[in-house]
Amino acid sequence: MSNSSLGRASEYKVARFFEAHGWELIVRAAASKGPADLILAHEVHGLALVQVGRTSKRLDPADRERLCHAAELCHAIPLLAQHIPRQPIVIHHINRGPASTWGRFHLEGQ
Repeated sequence: MSNSSLGRASEYKVARFFEAHGWELIVRAAASKGPADLILAHEVHGLALVQVGRTSKRLDPADRERLCHAAELCHAIPLLAQHIPRQPIVIHHINRGPASTWGRFHLEGQ
């Protein structure tokens, strides 16, 4: 499988995970070069901009800034969803600081 196929599969798996917890997929940004791979909405939490990663939690400072800035513009929650094969999906609430300052984001019932 190519890296783009693996990335697309991860994005769909993360989207289904969110949907199972009451979120609605608004947009999947195919071949995303933007700040987020997924835009999801929830009736309580509002919008979330989600970057999907297939490795340990990493976003360089420029990517964190882009994601946080975009989230601020549309009053969304900036999230990183880690989908590491054969492990549970982990969601981090991103801020502009290093990964050690990020909190976990728990979906309803998770």
